[in-house]
Amino acid sequence: MDYIQKIRCFSEIRVSVNRFNSEESVIDITIKDPDLSFQLIFKYDTDIQNSQNLAGLAGISAVINYSLFTGKIAVDFPTSENDRKFIREMARINNIEVFVNRLCRRRYEFFRPEYLPEEKDINQKNAEGNTEFIFTQSFQDQSSPAGKRVAVLSSGGKESLMTAGMMRELGENPLALFFNESGGHWKLALPSHRYFKENGIESVRVWSNIDRFYNFMNRNMKILDERAFRWADDYPVQLFTFTPYLISFLPAIIKNGIGNILMGNEFDDPVEEPPYMGIKHYYGVYDQSPDFQNTFTSYMESKGIACSLWSAVYAIYGCVVEDILVNRYPDLYRMQRSCHSCHYDKMGNVVPCGKCSKCLGVRLFIEYASGDPEEIFYGKADDIPDLAGRERLKLDPDELNLMMDGLQSKKFNKKTHVSGIHIIPGEKNALSQIPENFRERIGKIFSEYTSGCWSLDDGKWIKSKC
Repeated sequence: MDYIQKIRCFSEIRVSVNRFNSEESVIDITIKDPDLSFQLIFKYDTDIQNSQNLAGLAGISAVINYSLFTGKIAVDFPTSENDRKFIREMARINNIEVFVNRLCRRRYEFFRPEYLPEEKDINQKNAEGNTEFIFTQSFQDQSSPAGKRVAVLSSGGKESLMTAGMMRELGENPLALFFNESGGHWKLALPSHRYFKENGIESVRVWSNIDRFYNFMNRNMKILDERAFRWADDYPVQLFTFTPYLISFLPAIIKNGIGNILMGNEFDDPVEEPPYMGIKHYYGVYDQSPDFQNTFTSYMESKGIACSLWSAVYAIYGCVVEDILVNRYPDLYRMQRSCHSCHYDKMGNVVPCGKCSKCLGVRLFIEYASGDPEEIFYGKADDIPDLAGRERLKLDPDELNLMMDGLQSKKFNKKTHVSGIHIIPGEKNALSQIPENFRERIGKIFSEYTSGCWSLDDGKWIKSKC
């Protein structure tokens, strides 16, 4: 038995549209071997411009998370050639991400030992998998009117809040896009969602049971060890999480004349991202990468949706994002909750756990920004060194070292590349991935909080002209 056959959990998954209208999309997901079914729902709090094609695409984007472990995926709703090309390519890349970052480069032991690859199994062919796609109906893409408005993919995190603050400051009247999963994750977005509504920032909220779908699928994968789920602060399989959010928002994007969708994708140091045994991958965050942003923008344009996906913060580290949020947009800072285990205190406040890897990263960044962590219920920094020593923080080494050194010395060095604007390999000028009509205005804000521009020279970051 070859390795891909060994880890196959589902013979076939069929995705079809049960119903759709201006308020919801309901997707039927039918599985063979084992025989299972699930109804995936997306409900909107405002009227949208929906179609069977868009409804089905939201469903298939969720299913792609499991393509590596599936023999056939039947796409039983109308799709265009542009859709088919996009679906196949996203499945191929997602398979690589799951293979490398869940089965090979393991942060947690989600998979039972007998299903882990041996060294001879680790190759490009196995990483890409061999899922067969069957498309049953055709569809002709149609152009929508060009949009001019800005939308921000929003949550309780620092990146989306800071981005919304910048767009508000620049007079762009941002539309906040909130994805409301049915589980506890929605708690972290509640403070900002309520604050936006009370302070005139328009929003669109999509409620979905997609998190229940992921749990349903994971429970029915014999190769997973559910004991690891209980204490891990990461997902066992699903790495393709932002794409379902984005596609589910497309009916609202078209309806509201959106020309720019902004994600909060901060800087990841390419020096720390070599291939794994010759296999190029994105460390489990492909759909938060510049490559994905460019691909998704091209995909929307091919479907006649004149909209660009980009990040304003792609060239700066999270500590700089926090610095701007704390010191420039303090009202939005008070809404920040970057924890997947938020809970309610006795006064009804949404409170982070303060101890997970996400919380520890935020607490370090608040210290860097000279902020008050108690404003957002994070407490003092006394226990950070001990907790950080036991947790595996998801920070690039340079950023983590600067944070820990600054915490111990009570003075953060803000003259290194960690505090700078990074010119990404392939760029000639700083912030060139930001559309030209936004670039100078955003750069001016960044210049007040950064150490200038930095570029790579022989694997080292050196000061450079902006």
